[in-house]
Amino acid sequence: MRYHFPNLTRPKKAAKRLSAAFPELQLARIQRAIAVACGYRDWHELEISHAAAEPSVLDELLTEAAFRERAVAMSRSLAAALNVQDGDVQATLPDMRLSGNRAFTREDHEAIRTACWRAGPIPWQAGRHPGAIFRIKSAGFSKTEARWWRKSSGGVGFIDHSTSNGVCATFEAVVPRTRMEDFVPRRFWLPYGWMEKKDGSRVLFSRDYLPLWRITDGKVERLKPTSDVSAFRERHWFREGDGPWSYGPAREAAERMLADYGVTALPRLADVLPILIQDEYIDVKGAARVLDGVRELT
Repeated sequence: MRYHFPNLTRPKKAAKRLSAAFPELQLARIQRAIAVACGYRDWHELEISHAAAEPSVLDELLTEAAFRERAVAMSRSLAAALNVQDGDVQATLPDMRLSGNRAFTREDHEAIRTACWRAGPIPWQAGRHPGAIFRIKSAGFSKTEARWWRKSSGGVGFIDHSTSNGVCATFEAVVPRTRMEDFVPRRFWLPYGWMEKKDGSRVLFSRDYLPLWRITDGKVERLKPTSDVSAFRERHWFREGDGPWSYGPAREAAERMLADYGVTALPRLADVLPILIQDEYIDVKGAARVLDGVRELT
């Protein structure tokens, strides 16, 4: 599909905003990636041919499904051209405003992220296998709660909102004929608490005590989960009720804080899920190091 524009304002601004998110990349490379994602051979062809037809429909005029499909395609195309994580590109799309000014909801980001996973590292397949979404039929478990099937040499490993290394017996796992909806586990995006830093900033951290977001003077920064945030003055946790931390009062308070800061995007930590699904021996912190390209000392 080729995008057409009434002028070059949107592509130029999008290139500058994407360049700010990836300062290590040359602007010319980013411009070319944007041109290719828009259906052109290169930036020069975009410059001379962008107005050859009626302007493309803006994001805000698309259906929800079409808007998300467009964002998935844009994220994957730009990531491939720039050799970066498509999750990192996805996080920049709302600021780029390349194809419209539509606001992204948290539900949009979750649907786009899982669709990118299905188009990449964990493609959907029917049946019982790592990457399937299933439920546990045994007493004591919700008959409707979905879980990700994780590779395991004993029983069925799983990832849900509260745990990254759950296990159940093979006979307990049911993959319904009607496909269950993909999801991003709250363990990888919902803050478990926050740190007040010595420099006056605030860092929201995950259940595994990995950084998600830094807030400085109202500005929100998406952090690498391997970032060093050890220098803090105080640490606080969201008050839990009787259930797991990812439900009830703690969840509600954490979601309110994200809303107060205007955060709808997913943190970088969310992209550990495909790594965990394929490697039964790695934990969340290990997967974060793989994601960030951090080598272990030997």
